[in-house]
Amino acid sequence: MKDNLKPGEKFPDIELPNHEGEVVRLSSIIRGFPTAVVFSRGYFCPKDRRQLLNYVAYLQPELIVNYCKLVIVSVDDPMLSKEVRDGSGATFPFLCDSDRRIIQELDIVDTTGTVHGPVAIPYTFLLDRDLSIYKIYNGWWYVGRPTVEEIRMDFRALLSRRDDWWYGKMLPPYAAGQSHT
Repeated sequence: MKDNLKPGEKFPDIELPNHEGEVVRLSSIIRGFPTAVVFSRGYFCPKDRRQLLNYVAYLQPELIVNYCKLVIVSVDDPMLSKEVRDGSGATFPFLCDSDRRIIQELDIVDTTGTVHGPVAIPYTFLLDRDLSIYKIYNGWWYVGRPTVEEIRMDFRALLSRRDDWWYGKMLPPYAAGQSHT
């Protein structure tokens, strides 16, 4: 992994095609909120499938109401990524690094397998709203991948940095207890 990929440093604003084949920037997905960026080895990997299904079942329902984001970056092409996304019921975006350019730039290539070519080491980066790295999980062993609860706690820690974290801060005067009349 590149030396500059560590907590406190900025994660690169990567640009890749999504599951629809549209090229998007990571910052356009994040839009100022904490985000988990999960690098997937590809749908062939049973560990990646298990991780994805956990996130769909237990984390996805909270994403819309906690304003946080989840992004999968896979070496699968857009067509397969769309099929995986639709088949799993995922609503979060999949970015497609099928030419393996980003995983090579980040130096997170797992070269131990020969059947599927170079794939990503399954890192998960927890990013703050400005793309700064908060935490990194190394999922080489499945138990090194973040659980739903770990991601939830990381999101809580990141959101608690906001000025409006506590009720009453940054609210209009009437919302803080003043009369409406």
